[in-house]
Amino acid sequence: MKDALKKIISDFHQNGYPEPLERDLVVPLEIEKIISIIGPRRAGKTYYLYQLMDLLRAEKVERQQILYINFEDERLEFENGRHDDIIESYLELYPDAKLPDLYLFFDEIQELPSWEKYIRRIYDTTTKHIFLTGSNSRFLSREIATSLRGRTIAFELMPLSFSEYLKFNKIDAADTYSTRGKSRIQKAFDQYLIWGGYPELVKIDAELKTQILQEYFNVMIYRDLVERYTIGDVSLLKYVMKRLISSLTKEFSINKIYNELKSRGLSISKDSLYKLVDEIFSVYLMESVEKYEPSLVNREMSNKKIYMYDNGLAAATRYAIFEDKGKLLENMVFNHLRKKYDQVSFYKNRYECDFLAFKQDSAPVAIQVTQILSQDTIDREIKGLDAVHKIRPDSKLLILFTSIQPNLTMPEKYESMSVIEWLLTP
Repeated sequence: MKDALKKIISDFHQNGYPEPLERDLVVPLEIEKIISIIGPRRAGKTYYLYQLMDLLRAEKVERQQILYINFEDERLEFENGRHDDIIESYLELYPDAKLPDLYLFFDEIQELPSWEKYIRRIYDTTTKHIFLTGSNSRFLSREIATSLRGRTIAFELMPLSFSEYLKFNKIDAADTYSTRGKSRIQKAFDQYLIWGGYPELVKIDAELKTQILQEYFNVMIYRDLVERYTIGDVSLLKYVMKRLISSLTKEFSINKIYNELKSRGLSISKDSLYKLVDEIFSVYLMESVEKYEPSLVNREMSNKKIYMYDNGLAAATRYAIFEDKGKLLENMVFNHLRKKYDQVSFYKNRYECDFLAFKQDSAPVAIQVTQILSQDTIDREIKGLDAVHKIRPDSKLLILFTSIQPNLTMPEKYESMSVIEWLLTP
C-alpha cells in the first residue's frame, strides 16, 4: 500500500496537474479551518482544487508541500484502518518535511472508509491546511459541517456563471461594443441559455450534450437519492421529480401532487411525500423559492416556486422546457441572483413580481424578467413592480430583457437592462 501511495505522491510532484481555468469563487488559503468544496456533481470541484494549488505556488509554497490524493484511484485500498499510511508514505519521501506546513488536498474523500474521524484527527494533530471535495450526498448537501463538528467552512461551487462560460470559451466579456465582440457574446448567451454551465459541456458537440446531461440526471436519481435514502419505488420517485421539473418557474403544491398520485393508484402517505420532496431538494438539482410575506406563518403556508440549478439539466429532462426560452431565461436569472444575494423570494398578490432579492446592508431589488420589453408588455411588468413598491418602498425596481422595442419610454423610477449586461455586471 505504501508503495502505491509513494508512487502517486511522487508522480504528482513530478508531473503536476492539468492547467485549470480560473473560477470566480474565492476561498481563503491560510484560515485554520478545513475547507470543504461542495456543490453539484460535475461542477468542476477537482479543477478548482488545482486552481487553489496554483495560488499557493504563486505564494512560494513548494510543490513538495502540497499533497494531493484522489481516493477514486484504483491503486488505493485502505483496509484495517491503515489511514496513517498516507502521512507515513509522504514522510518516507520527504523525511525533513515540516508537517504543520503541509497542504492536504483530498479529492473524492468519501471513498476513504471512516474519513470523518481520520480528517478530524489529522486536523487536530498534523496540519490545519486541509482541502476536501467529494461526490457523495454528504458533500452534495451541507451535512459535512456536522460530520466535521465545526472544524470546517463549506464553499459552494456551482456550474459556470455566464462570465465564467465566456472565459472558458475564450470570449472577452468586456468587448461589448465592437460588432464582432457583441456577436460572439450573443451567440454564447444563446448556447448558455439552453445548455447551461456544466464545464464538461463547453467543448462538447450539441448532439451529445443532451445525452451527457441525462446521465447526470440519472446519477442523481440512483446514487444521490435511491442509494442514500434507500428509496424502493423508483418509478414513484421519477414521477415526482418530473412533476416538480414540469413546474419550473411556477408555483407547485404538494397537496396537488398527492391527489394526482392517489388518482393514479400510487400509494404514498402525505407525510412520506413531503419527506420525498425534501430529499429531492437535498441533492443540488432544484430549489424551492418562497413567496414574500411579512408574516412567517403566511410564508410557510404559501405555495412555493420551483427553480433548477442549471438550465441544461432542465432542458435535457423535459423537451417542453427546451423550447420555452421564457422559462429558461427566468431560471437563469434566478441562479445568478442566488449567487449574488442572501435571500431570493417572489411576490404575488393581485399582481406578480418574478423576484424580490435581499442582501445585507443593501436595498432589496424587485426584478421582472421578460424576453421582449415593448409597449405591449411594459404595463404588465410595471404593475408587478409597483405592487412590491407599495409594501417595500425601499426597493429598487428593475426590468431585465433580452430585446427591447426601439425608442421605448420608461418612467424614471424604473431601471431596465439587458440580461447579458446584467449578468456581466460585477
